[in-house]
Amino acid sequence: MNKTLLTIAVLGLLTLLTSAYYSAPADSRIGYKAPALALGNCNNGLSPLQQHRGSNVLLTFWSSADAQSRLDNMRYDRLSRDAGKHFVHVSVNMDRSMSVFNSTTALDNLDRSAQFYSSIDVQDDIIKHWRLDEGYHSFLLDASGVIVAVDPDERMLAQLK
Repeated sequence: MNKTLLTIAVLGLLTLLTSAYYSAPADSRIGYKAPALALGNCNNGLSPLQQHRGSNVLLTFWSSADAQSRLDNMRYDRLSRDAGKHFVHVSVNMDRSMSVFNSTTALDNLDRSAQFYSSIDVQDDIIKHWRLDEGYHSFLLDASGVIVAVDPDERMLAQLK
């Protein structure tokens, strides 16, 4: 009887200890850890999300052909340049042509350090993992990489600390 209780206690303790190291699955919905973002062409494969780990990140997906996402990207780019900002803007372009991306970022006067082009070979994976099949969105990630808002407004971004 004592061995049975001891075995149950040890198994319970092991379960408790291992569950403390369990991380939530990645998903592009609010409350979940953000999926990985491999663009295939950034800093030797280092994702822009990895570069800004520990900061609030506003991740914007857009295309030159999608007017609303392009306007949203321009608005977020402008907001990210404000002196009192408490987030980093990471913008991912989903155009099929890098030359279109380069022309559009110049025409829209975007901060080039925040703009990334997604290579064509990874775009399908990005669309799948970030659930972009019905349109492009922006995601606000907290310092631990958890999605706290989708398509946040200016008021929400202003409240970040």
